[in-house]
Amino acid sequence: MSDFKKIISILKKDNNYRKRISTESPQDSSIKVSGKILNNFSSNNYLNLSNNKQLRTKLKNNIDIYGIGSGASPLISGYSTAHKNLENRITQLLGFESTLVTNSGYLANVGLINAISEKQITIFQDKGNHSSIIESSRLSKTKLIRYKHLNYKDLELKIKKDKSPIKIIYTDTVFSMTGEQADLVKLSLIAKQNKSLLFIDDAHGFGVLRENKNLFPSSINGLNLDKIKVDAYIGTFGKAVGTFGAFICGSQELINILIQKSKPYIYSTALPPALVQTTLESINMIMGDKKIVDSLHSNIAYFKKLTNELKININNSDTPIQTISIGNPKTVMDICNKAKQSNIFIQGIRYPTVPRNQDLLRINLTSGHSKKQIQSLVEFLNKL
Repeated sequence: MSDFKKIISILKKDNNYRKRISTESPQDSSIKVSGKILNNFSSNNYLNLSNNKQLRTKLKNNIDIYGIGSGASPLISGYSTAHKNLENRITQLLGFESTLVTNSGYLANVGLINAISEKQITIFQDKGNHSSIIESSRLSKTKLIRYKHLNYKDLELKIKKDKSPIKIIYTDTVFSMTGEQADLVKLSLIAKQNKSLLFIDDAHGFGVLRENKNLFPSSINGLNLDKIKVDAYIGTFGKAVGTFGAFICGSQELINILIQKSKPYIYSTALPPALVQTTLESINMIMGDKKIVDSLHSNIAYFKKLTNELKININNSDTPIQTISIGNPKTVMDICNKAKQSNIFIQGIRYPTVPRNQDLLRINLTSGHSKKQIQSLVEFLNKL
């Protein structure tokens, strides 16, 4: 029997013990915590849609049509017209052959590798990958090899040495703890040269990154999928889209395999159809109103301008995820507590989410933040 008290005692001693914070309001640019209104810079609600008035009305109407729950797993009776329509819409927007809607990004990653797991498969993962991607390999029969973060020479050396008949490169597109971006063109080239598959998790890029305004925002926005090799694409709805759930895109054959063999998909109750339909409407809203994404990137640029002028040492990122390296778990949490006193809600990221002594402040910007809110945040950071 594990000594639970000892485990907890060690976590507290190392300043890595975590406490949940109960919020008392919808997710928005401001949030209520312990009766106090705080400027919220701790949410993945990048396009500020999770409390959007129009989408709230649509969800209420969709409940009248579909009810509250799905009532069953997708292969029993839980798969609805709403699920089918959302899958078709994402397939059309992103340019893949087929799409599968899943219950969460974590389950999407685990379920993807679970379905194709074989002993002769080696998966090469960036050391900065999200826990769900790492666990997808650890929970399967596949061999896991991790390459140095964003170091593609290290990846090439390791992939060339490996003799497995099936090789998969698996990476985040936007790294959740740093906001750094993977080079998909380079990874695609490495995959082609080494006859490997390329799987990408675009949790923090889907709905966010955009070069071509005529295409849906994502890390593959503007890339030619006839030239850029992407064999599986994972995205989520709980961040920029503002709802809940996730999806996997790929070939028709891959999606068929997932339907047949992905245990998290087969043995989980399907997402509520009312929520799925609202997700589709949110995606259509993002596609139809270019200003939503424009506002986000305007706020990112404004934040970077202010911090640059004041020479605040922000880690380099062009995404909504902006970080400051601290390196000490106690210090990072002390700063978060001081931030609350200044009506600012930011989170410290500690081990094991990041390696030991690489603790950081993570600031998440959204399209809903006002210039005044961003100014107050930068003023607080400048005092540090």
